[in-house]
Amino acid sequence: MADYRQRGTAPRFEVLVFHTRTGNVLAELDYSALSFDEQLNAGGTASIACPLDAATGRDTWDDRSPAYVLRGIISGPWRFSLAIVWGNTVAWAGPLVSPVPAISGVELKCSTLWALFGRRRLMTYAAVDPASPSATVSFTGRSLAGIAQGIVEHATAEYGRELPLDYLPVTVDGDHERTYHGYDYKPVDEALQQLSEVINGPDVDFRPVLVRTATGEQIRWQVRIGQPELGDPAAPLVWDYGTGLVNLEFDIDASRMCSYVAVPGDGQENAKVFGTAFSNELVDAGWPALEDANSDHSSSTNRAELNDYAAAHLAAYKRPLVARSAIVDPSVYPGLDVWRLGDWAKFDLHGHPFAADGEHLARITGSSYSDGRIKLELTGTLAEV
Repeated sequence: MADYRQRGTAPRFEVLVFHTRTGNVLAELDYSALSFDEQLNAGGTASIACPLDAATGRDTWDDRSPAYVLRGIISGPWRFSLAIVWGNTVAWAGPLVSPVPAISGVELKCSTLWALFGRRRLMTYAAVDPASPSATVSFTGRSLAGIAQGIVEHATAEYGRELPLDYLPVTVDGDHERTYHGYDYKPVDEALQQLSEVINGPDVDFRPVLVRTATGEQIRWQVRIGQPELGDPAAPLVWDYGTGLVNLEFDIDASRMCSYVAVPGDGQENAKVFGTAFSNELVDAGWPALEDANSDHSSSTNRAELNDYAAAHLAAYKRPLVARSAIVDPSVYPGLDVWRLGDWAKFDLHGHPFAADGEHLARITGSSYSDGRIKLELTGTLAEV
C-alpha cells in the first residue's frame, strides 16, 4: 500500500483505450483536461479532452499515425471504452458514448458500465418476442446478493453480450426469489438498482482493474456485490482535516420526508395491489404527518415484495437526508489506490463551523474528480431531529 506522504507526489493520470468486450488495451491518449464521477449502485460519467496528436496506438494500431488512431476511436462508440489510470490503479473506466470532434481536438464523453447495462433488457433473448412466456427470467432459492449476481450473469451470457468480468465471492443460496417478465422489458441496470433499494438489498459496484502481462495490458471489471453492504464500518480509512481532508460540506434535504409511503403495483381500481409502510416516530414528537408514493414497481403483483420496497423507502426518507461531501487531496494518503466505493471513512474535525469537533464516520457512496481534487459523496447518520 503506497504512502504518498513518503512519495511526495501523486502519479499523473494515464488514459487507455480498450475494447469493451475483451478488455484488450489498444491505445493510450494524451489529454488537456479530464473529469469523472461515479456513484455506488448507479452510473457515472467522464469527459476527456484530447488534442489531435494525442493518440499512440498499440496492438493492431501499433504502426498507425495518431490521427488514424484517433479517428478509429471516435468511430467506435460503445465498441471502445476508456480507462483513467492512476499509477497501477484504474480510477475510472467505461464505454465511449459521445465523441465530440473539433478542429483542434476531440472531447470524449463516456459512461460507466452501468450505462451499458441500461441498454440490455432482463429477458430470455432466445425467446425473441418479449411478450412470450418463455422470455421470463426467474431466480429462486437465492440470496439477494445471489440474485444480483444472477442478473449480471444472465445479461452477459450470450453472444455479443460477453464482458471481461471477474466475480468476487458471494453466498448465492438463500430464500429469496424474483421473477422478471419479458413484457416488462426491464433494463438490467434498473433491476439491479431496485434490488439494492429493498431492506438488506445488496450494493453493486463494477470496479475496473488493470492487468499487465508479458503480451499486453487488459482492463477487467471486478463485480463487487455486498451482503448487503460493501465496506466495513469497523475498519474506516482516516482523513485529517487540514491535510488530506481539504473541506467537509453539508446539504440537508427534507423534500421527500414522509411518515407513510405507498408503493402501487399492478391492477385496476379496488383490485390494485399496494405495498405500504408507516412510522409515527416523528409524528408523536410533533411533526406533521407526511405521505409519499413510489411508483417504480407498477408491474409487480407480489404484495410482500411491494411491502419490502415501501419499508426501504420509509427507512430512507422518514428523516431529513444529510448529504455530506468531503474534498480530499489525492496526493495525500489514503489515495485512489486505497479506498473504494462502499468503504467507510473517518474524518477528524476541529474548528469546522457546522460540525462538532471530533471524529465523524461516513460511507463513501460516490466520487468525482476535477481540478486536482477528489470529491467524496458520503452517507451515514441521518439528520438529528
